[in-house]
Amino acid sequence: MMRLVIQLWQSGTHDAQHSATPFMIAASAAAMDVEVCIHALGSSVELFEQSNHARHTPVAPLGRALSAYIDDALRSGVRVALCSTAMRDRALAPADMIPDATEIIGMVSMLELALDPTCKVLVY
Repeated sequence: MMRLVIQLWQSGTHDAQHSATPFMIAASAAAMDVEVCIHALGSSVELFEQSNHARHTPVAPLGRALSAYIDDALRSGVRVALCSTAMRDRALAPADMIPDATEIIGMVSMLELALDPTCKVLVY
């Protein structure tokens, strides 16, 4: 089975207009029976923080909330792995995150997945 890792590096609530795309791609790939995992690095972990109201910023042209795109991907079976360093630097714990985004992994685990020969990686 093909695997896809989508690394969120520059995506975040600071730029909702460009941050919906990786979630649309993730949901589409999952619908094609691709195993998809989103790796949230740096400030992108804030996309999954329950109390971050910026998650609900409307995205043009539809005016649909960014969080709706995230929810679509999660409902499609996309897995989310949050960077342990990014979580620590922001004093965030799994309890602070939305229910389907509580897996925390380190950089070595992220690299192992990304380097798997059956895996493709997209970076946003």
